[in-house]
Amino acid sequence: MKELWSWGRCKAKIRSLKGRLGFSRDSELRFLGLGLNLEDGTVQDYLTNLPLELRYRAFSDIYCILSSYADAEPVPEASNLVTSKQLQGGQYCNVMVGRAKSLLQDVFGSRSEMLVKCAMLLGGSEINFGYGDHSVGINSLPLIRLTIVLSEEDSEFPASAQIFFDESITRYLELEQVGMLSILTANRLEQAYLSLHNKKENEET
Repeated sequence: MKELWSWGRCKAKIRSLKGRLGFSRDSELRFLGLGLNLEDGTVQDYLTNLPLELRYRAFSDIYCILSSYADAEPVPEASNLVTSKQLQGGQYCNVMVGRAKSLLQDVFGSRSEMLVKCAMLLGGSEINFGYGDHSVGINSLPLIRLTIVLSEEDSEFPASAQIFFDESITRYLELEQVGMLSILTANRLEQAYLSLHNKKENEET
């Protein structure tokens, strides 16, 4: 998997995203607080101001997601939000989306207000979804918006997170990459939380 989705194999497709599908014509692709250098494939983490560590298959997953995205053409939003189970063939990404939801529940389940602050660090915003304690919309890629709804844990019920996609997402990504993007988004929200937490601790010492 890692060899298949290496920079050497993926760079031509990823470089084709410059000025396409919502990306600028800069020499860096910016998304989720990350910057991918189109010259050498390195990734800068703008939450930590450090190069992204080569861990959790991060690089191969990012290359895989962007390679799939590069094959797409822009389409209008369907304006119909669906869960992974409602996507045609969604069983192929439902397990990964479930892992993303579990991470969100673990990180924000007792502090749902932090979800909004962390989403804003990634360019997202709070939205009114109609249920849940807090809901946010995040453009995980320029033309792909994820909607996250979080219900905080209480004395009766555990925390619950739901991820919704615009139905058009399958015009941009294969189902496996939908799952990968969900996990990457959850991981970036976790990193945003850690960055805010560390900043607060440093200010108090």
